[in-house]
Amino acid sequence: MKPCDIIIPIDNDYENIKLCLDSLIKYTNLETVQVFIIDDKSTDARVKPLLEEYKKKYHFIEYYENEQHLGVAETIYKGIGLSKNDIVILDIHSIVTSNWLEKLQNCAYSGKKIATVTPLSNDGRFSSFPRPLEKNEISKNGNIEQVASLIEKNSKKAYLEIPVFDDFCLYIRREAFEEIGGFDYQNYIDLRTQEIDFCIKAINKGYRHILCDDTYIYQKNRIFKNDDWESWKKNEREVLEKNSPKYKEQLDFWYESNPTNDICSHLILKEETNKNRANILYLIHDWVDIKNNLGGTTLHVYDLVTSMRSQYNFHILAPESGVYKLYSYWENNETVAIFPQPIPFGSLNFYNKQYKEMLEKIITSYGIGLVHIQHMRGHYFDIIDVIKEANLYSLMTVHDYYSSCPVANKMYQNVENCEESTNEKCATCLQCVLKQGIDVANWRKEWQELFETVNQIIVPSNSAKQELLKTFPNLEVSIIEHGIDIQKEKGIILEEKPIYNVAFIGAIGVHKGSAILEKLMNDKNLKNIRIHLFGMITGPHHKNTKYFINHGTYKRDELKQKLKENKIDLICLLSTCLETYSYTLTEAIACGIPVLSFQMGALGERIETNHLGWTIPKEYNYHQITEKMHYIFHHREEYNQVIESINAYKIKTVSDMSKDYTKIYEDKVVENKIDLQEIDSYTKSISGNTFIPTYENYAWVFDTLKWKIISKIKIPDGIKRMIKGKR
Repeated sequence: MKPCDIIIPIDNDYENIKLCLDSLIKYTNLETVQVFIIDDKSTDARVKPLLEEYKKKYHFIEYYENEQHLGVAETIYKGIGLSKNDIVILDIHSIVTSNWLEKLQNCAYSGKKIATVTPLSNDGRFSSFPRPLEKNEISKNGNIEQVASLIEKNSKKAYLEIPVFDDFCLYIRREAFEEIGGFDYQNYIDLRTQEIDFCIKAINKGYRHILCDDTYIYQKNRIFKNDDWESWKKNEREVLEKNSPKYKEQLDFWYESNPTNDICSHLILKEETNKNRANILYLIHDWVDIKNNLGGTTLHVYDLVTSMRSQYNFHILAPESGVYKLYSYWENNETVAIFPQPIPFGSLNFYNKQYKEMLEKIITSYGIGLVHIQHMRGHYFDIIDVIKEANLYSLMTVHDYYSSCPVANKMYQNVENCEESTNEKCATCLQCVLKQGIDVANWRKEWQELFETVNQIIVPSNSAKQELLKTFPNLEVSIIEHGIDIQKEKGIILEEKPIYNVAFIGAIGVHKGSAILEKLMNDKNLKNIRIHLFGMITGPHHKNTKYFINHGTYKRDELKQKLKENKIDLICLLSTCLETYSYTLTEAIACGIPVLSFQMGALGERIETNHLGWTIPKEYNYHQITEKMHYIFHHREEYNQVIESINAYKIKTVSDMSKDYTKIYEDKVVENKIDLQEIDSYTKSISGNTFIPTYENYAWVFDTLKWKIISKIKIPDGIKRMIKGKR
């Protein structure tokens, strides 16, 4: 091993000093290493005695103390001046791991003109693992050495060239440092701008910065927040705009394309695919911004995945931004693979060869042992043949009435609930709503075949089952109620009040009763009833009046407190369309507040069956609604009986729901082998920035007529720029 000196700047951080130095002593071959510890005038009185103790105990440690506080940049530069060898700048928050220095040095001398080497870390930004550009935490079942071992064992040693190094643990070759001229701390005050300036100068002299992907250094308690990251990027841009506009473009592209994803996904896949777990494929229409997505179907699937991923690998296929994305949820990590999306040419696109080939590839490569269809919007009926040919057990959960009606909510021209549909009536409606002349008979024929192909059909309520059977009368349908994890509040007995408060919650569109709310908020005859809106209503913003208060949008975890603060006595869920379940009803009941709704769909069924509130005939007039409100508040004994029912009602949890599905999955899912080499070629780890696909396998797409058509569709600019560059 070549001689190498380690420079550690110290500025307080007493708790981290021992962790860092102990790991350094334990995991470093110190025969050819000198450690320069430089204390930048720490104000913590405990620091100096601790450092002097290390110096006394270990001959390879040299300890210096600045006469005055210089700052981290000048302190590092002072340390570099003490050395004549290759150097490692080590942040005091770093905990090194086995063979770390040997591996960094091997990487540094693996090719010509290498200036710097950066290892992987949990909080290295460019070098973060498993999620680049994020701070990562080690899973509860793991430890630092286990992660380091995983990385060393599974690394491809890609030694990726990076535009900027990370400075928590930086190996610098001395010859490169001398030729480049070192860090310019005289013209740049901020350390990061000095580093960016050094990186530019190195690249302009033909040197390279390398990511050492077989080495892992843990960052503990590093003080680095999102606003710090934005500040760094701002400083970077200022230096780049001044010194190298072209380099700025390259760095911006790096942020957008984030090629470190490829390294992270490979390491994840190597580890996760060795666990021999069963793989389940979900088809769904919407998986965008999953942590903030409030769609009922998406919430349901996300709950299933998060509660059951310790048992199975889940793979979620969804259309998104002109491509298909396959989100894979392994036991401890997530990855995403991206496939081209076929181009539709007509109003009805039941089948597509490219889609079928993609499904076949996914099922084979990912060892899929069971298929669960959650929603078919954006998918093709080729799934029928794929399931049959692969001989897989399959399920379908019906979350709305998309199978009966392409509008999904069965609202005739988006105005009223459609009781009985004919081909002529449906054609008129669909032309009005979707601007397409869809043949509903053909639509339902394809759905009938799909229903007959899958092994099990599931709905969340008896109401949904009965409604589905109106269109498809011979189906075998099972009921599994949705679960939700929400803390239940005890309902309060109603006493006589001068004002009773009634709330509408959520996004109130036409099919959620916006016309009714519009009348109520302007009704001066409500007397002692005040209307509240928590959420939003279609149309212009409505100001507060004596009879109406618009509280605006809310976060889901804020609702309970907001309802309590405003002393809400009744919640109106006046959907004029058929609900199959309604998470909003469950949330209302969890707040301990009765509900008023219509005698239709799952809402009416759940309310009446469990005595959770009151219902109005679906053939209603406006006065029936206001009369019912006055009736409720004038019959407090009946109201309080409903409160007793609410307090006794047990909300089904996600755990309860997962047990229902586990009973199905454990008997039917097959453990098939994963083709790691195949999925590794187009899979990336999931991070916070834009997903950019690797399209080498699909180069043929870009020279076709179809690509010329899709290029006019809205696709993320990053994907377009990347493709343009490759061509």
